[in-house]
Amino acid sequence: MSGTSLKKVLYASFQTGESLPGYIRYALEGLCQTGFSVVYLTNGRDLDASSHAFLDSHHIELFFTENHGYDFGMWRRYLTYTAQFRREEWERLVLINDSVIYFQNRFVKIFSAAEEMSADMISLTENSEVAPHLQSFFLYLKPSAIKPFCERLLHEEEGKNFYDTVNRMEIGSSVALRQAGLSLQALIHTPKPVLFSYPDLIAEKHGFVKRKFLQKRWTRGEAYFFWDNQAGEALMLDYPRWIREKGAPDQDFDLKWLEEPPKNSRDRLADSLRFAYYKFRWILSAWKAKRKSA
Repeated sequence: MSGTSLKKVLYASFQTGESLPGYIRYALEGLCQTGFSVVYLTNGRDLDASSHAFLDSHHIELFFTENHGYDFGMWRRYLTYTAQFRREEWERLVLINDSVIYFQNRFVKIFSAAEEMSADMISLTENSEVAPHLQSFFLYLKPSAIKPFCERLLHEEEGKNFYDTVNRMEIGSSVALRQAGLSLQALIHTPKPVLFSYPDLIAEKHGFVKRKFLQKRWTRGEAYFFWDNQAGEALMLDYPRWIREKGAPDQDFDLKWLEEPPKNSRDRLADSLRFAYYKFRWILSAWKAKRKSA
């Protein structure tokens, strides 16, 4: 379904394969059902015929770009590519990245819920680390937020690495917009930090999960953060199984998409050994710290 060009969805995605993964196709197809014009922003590479056919059949604009600056860098380059007078015509702007897999197609309901809120910019979840901020894997901007957000994105220096990007762009944008008098709000509120809440979010049927939990791509320092906060269960949970048993995935969502690219037994063993090593080092560090303070 072709959407209105005055309401834009920019879906930023870094991938290496020639074929679009199933979970990305599923999300894009769901986004097209909202009536918004959908743009797929991705790093430049050859895409196979099936991927082009999928994008064409759903009237999804394809925008190839360089791989730097993470999702904010891709969004910025699309804004730069788009004439200013075109941007000024936008009535809604939705920014999404592929760090989250949506195993339920709830985009129409999510967009409707965001519309009913009085806030200028809405996210699915929020975080209070460093400063209260909306999480940037899903941002729904109304007219009052589009111009100031875009101006900041166009003029702010790109982050030097992942955490610098989070601090400068994700957290910094929320702080700057609030200081400018705009209202920011999340659709979902969690009693504990959202990073530790994914088992609950899945069981509550919100329909999405961070890919990092599925791929176990946590560094040692990140793993320490979970254990330091008594959140080891959220770190080590078997998320594909939890989603299958508690998450009510859509019947037309192939659960194999949760593990793209799939891991073999050797990969799984490597993950287990790596986290066992992390846990040993964490226990040892805690013991040394306790002994030093005694």
